[in-house]
Amino acid sequence: MCMLCVVPPNVLPSRDKLMYSAINNPDGFGFAIVISSEKRILVEHTMNADDAVNRFLEMRAKYPDDYALWHARYATHGSTNVPNCHPFYVVDEQTVLAHNGVLPIDIPAGDTRSDTRIFTEDILAKMGGVKALDNPHMYNMIEEYTSGSKLCVLTVDPTADYQMYL
Repeated sequence: MCMLCVVPPNVLPSRDKLMYSAINNPDGFGFAIVISSEKRILVEHTMNADDAVNRFLEMRAKYPDDYALWHARYATHGSTNVPNCHPFYVVDEQTVLAHNGVLPIDIPAGDTRSDTRIFTEDILAKMGGVKALDNPHMYNMIEEYTSGSKLCVLTVDPTADYQMYL
């Protein structure tokens, strides 16, 4: 199972813990940092653990005021490559999603996307993106669907009720 770390505002995770997560989940790395003052989310992906940890810590120190997430992938579905590294954009670049666990998705034959990438691109996007999470019925349905795992959504979408959904 992947490692997903949701980082509250003004918190800088320890280098050792990030490296430990990368060593145990070596199939790609990504992070997102909300920069609400600029109305954007900084998102980066790489297959190199050292580069990922160093860059995340550098950027988190530069932008500490909002939520952030760190993801180290342990591939269960899909190719092991940068396009399958979390976080994924939800509809547009205002919202991202990362997940740890396995989703009950029937992956079409020949599709090399991860289960989370398919969920983000094909399911949550069609449900309305981040706004679906503001509907209690939809939120509960997604929570039940992802039971046993963690899913984090970060957004700077001004129509969303929250900056972070877990």
